[in-house]
Amino acid sequence: MTVPVIALVLGDPAGVGPELVAKVLSQQAFRAQANIIIVADRKEVQTGMDIAERTFPYREISHTTEVDFTDDEILLLHHSGSHPSAIEHGKATPQSGVYILETLRKALDLTQQGIADALCFAPLNKEAMHLGGLEFSDELHWFKHQLNWDKFCCEVNVVDDVWAGRATSHIPFRDIVDNLTTDGILATVELMHQTLLQAGYEEPRIAVQALNPHGGENGLFGDEEQTIIKPAIELARAKGLAVFGPYPGDTTWKAMQAEKLNAVVAMYHDQFSTALKMLSFDRGVTIQAGLPVPIATANHGTAYNLYGKNAASPTAFEQAFLLTVRMAKGHHRQSTSQ
Repeated sequence: MTVPVIALVLGDPAGVGPELVAKVLSQQAFRAQANIIIVADRKEVQTGMDIAERTFPYREISHTTEVDFTDDEILLLHHSGSHPSAIEHGKATPQSGVYILETLRKALDLTQQGIADALCFAPLNKEAMHLGGLEFSDELHWFKHQLNWDKFCCEVNVVDDVWAGRATSHIPFRDIVDNLTTDGILATVELMHQTLLQAGYEEPRIAVQALNPHGGENGLFGDEEQTIIKPAIELARAKGLAVFGPYPGDTTWKAMQAEKLNAVVAMYHDQFSTALKMLSFDRGVTIQAGLPVPIATANHGTAYNLYGKNAASPTAFEQAFLLTVRMAKGHHRQSTSQ
């Protein structure tokens, strides 16, 4: 593989996605990283360039049979959408939700046809997606359904060289304990290990967080550490994985630095992602880990309030694009070595 082919989607065109795409692809340094197929309405692409006051060259195609890259071209696979009315910008609407789902589906099709190696999408909005017909809690489960994939998956957040997954995710806080299992934690640890290998880490070192204050104080503040979390760590170690913990939530960062750990497995959504966003909100990336296709996006939302203002920072989306390329190369290496 010389350079991978990345299918790129604008996310929610009612937000800052088109602007971010223009700001990233207007830079030759990013265009040189991969061959790129944008799945989008040409009007929204042009609107993004107008807002960003930046341009990039592309050649429009109407069918996947026309995919033929020359001289680092960007191809635009035009998609006008089936929504009955124009997209209203700056807010979540059914129209933008339909557009998001349709362009993501077409981009996934490119990966399933062997045309694209990975998918990178600009920020989307779950409310808009539900208004547009999404029947799953989040895009990760929608991806699983579209790919007919029944293996364990989870979102992984990345800032620089710090990676974080979680044993439970988009559920109410009161339901965390009922959904926390030894098998689930073990599966998350194994997924983090494989994801880090794909990203080029030869010997991943993974921290596992405790659930309760002070790690439970030997059962004084809860026994989930003894009954659920530690057994998962022992099983992971028995499989030869370098796993450490469980660390209390408020000392995990110190332990990572002291033990030179690469990743964290948290017990719930906000437990470590809050620390990551404090580390750098502007560089955060979200990976849809565990799927048969590398998929990544910026770790922030659609910022409807910034639409049309040319005020959105592209840094996180730049990192998402670069990490998608990196994961695509790693996925290719793993596939050819098997």
